[in-house]
Amino acid sequence: MMRMGNRALGSVLAILGLTLLPSCAKRIDFTPEELERVQTKAGVDPLRVYVSQKVIAQYTSRVKDESFNVNRDIREASRQDRRKVETTRNTMGLILEVAELNGQPLLWVTFSPRCKLPECAYGFVQTEDKKYRLVSIPELPTYGKPTAYRGMTCESRKLSRGKLASLAEANEVYVLKRSNGKLQTIDLQVKKLVERGGRTTRERNVGIE
Repeated sequence: MMRMGNRALGSVLAILGLTLLPSCAKRIDFTPEELERVQTKAGVDPLRVYVSQKVIAQYTSRVKDESFNVNRDIREASRQDRRKVETTRNTMGLILEVAELNGQPLLWVTFSPRCKLPECAYGFVQTEDKKYRLVSIPELPTYGKPTAYRGMTCESRKLSRGKLASLAEANEVYVLKRSNGKLQTIDLQVKKLVERGGRTTRERNVGIE
């Protein structure tokens, strides 16, 4: 303890220190400006991207017809297999290729280590508001075209292709139309690490004698 001035007036202990606050990862929309900052080659490695909401791709196999004899009768049976592929908000994705769709930038993104080509990747196209939105879901062999859902697999969350804001939009993206008329999509996002630092002054009054 260091005493200063008149004892009757007491004393003040002051401690000065530099305090670094914890780093904070903030999710932001992935925009052309963000892409330009980090892009050094197609693939933008080691950048990782994320979806704004969980997207579920549901696949149904093509109908399999079978005929067989049972007790001298001919019976037919058909069978369909279903497969769901989920991509959550924390699933890391890698941009494989930067292409173009109807004059707008198109990003091919893989969320699986088994997929290394655009043919098995998800497509996100730039819209008029400078965001990248889901426009394409990969197909799987022996399965029909996938059905996309936003968040959960129920009829009210099914995504369909449509214009986002106006008929002037160059591309149709996957949209979910809510009962209030609002359109929701699956957007591409990134995590930005924000580090904050500063100087903190702490003082403690030691009282009056």
